[in-house]
Amino acid sequence: MWQARLAIRNVLRSASALFVVFLFIGVLCPQGASAVPAFARKYQTSCQTCHVAFPALTPFGEAFRWNGYRFPAGTDPSVSKDQPVSLGADGYKKLWPKAVWPGEVGGVAPVAMVVTSSVAYDHAAKTVNFGGLGSEFEVFGAGTLGEHFSFWASVIFARDGASIATEMERLNLQIRPFEGPELQFKVGSFEPGLLLVSTHRSLMDQELFALTATVGDNTWAPEPFQQGFEAFGVVAHRVTYNAGFVEGSGSIADNSKDVYGRVAYKVGGLAADGVGQGEGLPANPKPWSEKSVTVSGFAYKGQGILDTPDATRDAFRAFGGDVGVNFLDLMARAGLVDRKNDAPLIADPTTTDLKTTSQFAELSWVAYPWLVPAARWESIKVGADKTDRVSLTVTALVRANIKTFVAADWQKPQGGKLENEEGLAGISFGF
Repeated sequence: MWQARLAIRNVLRSASALFVVFLFIGVLCPQGASAVPAFARKYQTSCQTCHVAFPALTPFGEAFRWNGYRFPAGTDPSVSKDQPVSLGADGYKKLWPKAVWPGEVGGVAPVAMVVTSSVAYDHAAKTVNFGGLGSEFEVFGAGTLGEHFSFWASVIFARDGASIATEMERLNLQIRPFEGPELQFKVGSFEPGLLLVSTHRSLMDQELFALTATVGDNTWAPEPFQQGFEAFGVVAHRVTYNAGFVEGSGSIADNSKDVYGRVAYKVGGLAADGVGQGEGLPANPKPWSEKSVTVSGFAYKGQGILDTPDATRDAFRAFGGDVGVNFLDLMARAGLVDRKNDAPLIADPTTTDLKTTSQFAELSWVAYPWLVPAARWESIKVGADKTDRVSLTVTALVRANIKTFVAADWQKPQGGKLENEEGLAGISFGF
């Protein structure tokens, strides 16, 4: 026991020292602070209008997202400082279909970039690895194309030894037929709306088992993205929903597709569509702070095609949900995902109806507007094999668009002990 305590103490000391180094670098070298990401440029406001600390969203940031990257209740044109470029005279609407319906693009290029550097401590090898320094560069674009369209696009360049790996994750067009957010559509690649939480909008460094773990030889996991169509929206201000028809896993050359649906309800706090926030930029000095409870549930049905000569099929079903509680400076999330796969093991096709259960609970605390510690417990049980993990991440904002972070995680395999896996310290900046 005392050896485990000593190991944890050493990891925390190492992570704390690295965190101080990165914070010192950020304070002395704030060149990234003069530039701000795409939406901050458009509205000429701080990143913290929508983010607790990027990429985690405030309640208003969530409402902005559910409105197709627009300010709520039709106030977007009056708040935006960007002068759009008209693509055709307004009178062309009267000439349609004998003329192209007019549109617009932003006057400021809706492009932003995020750079991440990190130093990792491998507990098993007792080594410090500088391979994460200057290791990831993400280019993304997001914005609106007039009243009825918006978009999101991201490309990640990551250093992998001597080579550079390129990955396209979320690239989608969002369609909004009506003025309000009641009915909208996504076309392209996106993270399916299954849970309130997402690895794309989390302060935690570690990916969530419930959203990224695969089972056996079936490579399906909801995130980082799926390709297809999704309908989503906000009904009666506080009910949100998602319904999707997506490619799934291994079925690109096959007609089988996956389907899912989710519904959530929010009590208290800012309405899900932001109505009631008032006009203009949010005036709340603590934009993350509210008292609210949100409950969500989903169902997913899919079929993966395994990598076998006869393209073996593995049908699966997943059900689950989560709850989010905001109480002033505290934000808590907890959820469960239950999955059953018909036959996910190529080497053992006799293993059928394999059940997987993922659970998680996490807590974030805005200790200061610039300092946010977060902790998570999660477990995943595949058949009789269970793994537990505890993760800690502390985020400190040097500027609204420059953050430093330290993180560590401990895992407990089936029949084993809780042991440290890795410590991490890093810095990210967006512009």
